[in-house]
Amino acid sequence: MNFFCCATTKSATIKYVVEMYTSSPSGCFKYEDKTKFDNLCKKGCPNYSYKWSCPPYAPLFEDFVSGWEKIHIIFMHADMIQFAYIQNDYLKIKAANNMLKSRADRFIREMANQHGKCISTGSCRLCKSCKRKLNMPCAHPELMTYSFEALGIDVGRMIRDYFEKPLIWYKRNYLPEYTSVVCGILTNESLSEEYLQVMYKKYITY
Repeated sequence: MNFFCCATTKSATIKYVVEMYTSSPSGCFKYEDKTKFDNLCKKGCPNYSYKWSCPPYAPLFEDFVSGWEKIHIIFMHADMIQFAYIQNDYLKIKAANNMLKSRADRFIREMANQHGKCISTGSCRLCKSCKRKLNMPCAHPELMTYSFEALGIDVGRMIRDYFEKPLIWYKRNYLPEYTSVVCGILTNESLSEEYLQVMYKKYITY
């Protein structure tokens, strides 16, 4: 299922697509490779070992989803041509990702509060600075979120299989056709895609 939404900024009205796919959590086990993605994070991400939500502290996906019956995977993407009003390509990607992440994170938190728990679009951003940097316990363990990648999921393979669309990464001197974010909601009840669409448009009104 997919539907179109609009985000209004000071400079433009940006159209983006929200796609959803519902599965059992066990259906995603084939995409799990915690060792591989922990090593990738260690080599390439500055958050490695500096955030409680990131490797090596993030749990296994299989453990995180234990006890939950459904996973609702949400894939949001926007065409980059709409950001032509921004001259710098890196700033285009940053603006697009911020737009998508803010909407995705708000929606999944609202749904998690009502129905279960969520898997976020990236590392936990609840605190301005994670307590891990001070060797202190997480300030809000009940609210901390993990991403699919931190849990060891190969998001690229998962998105290709479920949505038949590749993830495209920004590279220096190369602006991708579109940018995207991926997140999820875990529930013990069946939430129809129609219901999720209605709730998305209820909570995301800007």
